[in-house]
Amino acid sequence: MMEEVKKPLLTPRQIGMAAAFGGAALAIVLAGITIPIPGTVVVTDPREPFTTIGSSLTGPIGGLVIGFLAGIAEPGIPWASLLAHIIGCVYMGFAYKFVYTLFKALWLKLVGWAILVLIYYFVVVVPLFVVGIWIFYPAETGGEAFLPLLVALEVGALPEAVLTTIFTTIIMGILPERFRRPVW
Repeated sequence: MMEEVKKPLLTPRQIGMAAAFGGAALAIVLAGITIPIPGTVVVTDPREPFTTIGSSLTGPIGGLVIGFLAGIAEPGIPWASLLAHIIGCVYMGFAYKFVYTLFKALWLKLVGWAILVLIYYFVVVVPLFVVGIWIFYPAETGGEAFLPLLVALEVGALPEAVLTTIFTTIIMGILPERFRRPVW
């Protein structure tokens, strides 16, 4: 009788990749590389290529690590950032494996990727960030009602979302197949 070999929850490769991608996202935050979102008290930064690609490749468990590292040092509002980034990175881990498995042609995988990144921004991260601000930092809303604040942040995040989508789609397109494949 053959014994079933169980795959570990986290492999050393996943741990290393999650630490590297999460560490890069954290370094960007700690370096203070920010861009103010006009009309709000919120700033944005270029950490998302690391969070989206890293969590997609390492899966939901790697996404937990990356989301934590990406959100923990957010100036002034870390709980809102943690909520958004952890759930966003877990989403990317699950969703990318689905797209990667579903589509065989590279161009379809890349279209799927671009859609996942836009969903990451506009359905997951930005709305959860606003929810986090409302729950943990109500004084930071600037007296703005929920929906106007959400709209202001989504409009403000649009350039970053588009640039991140284009940039990461190019990266995923030029990566050799073995580096584009989820490791979980």
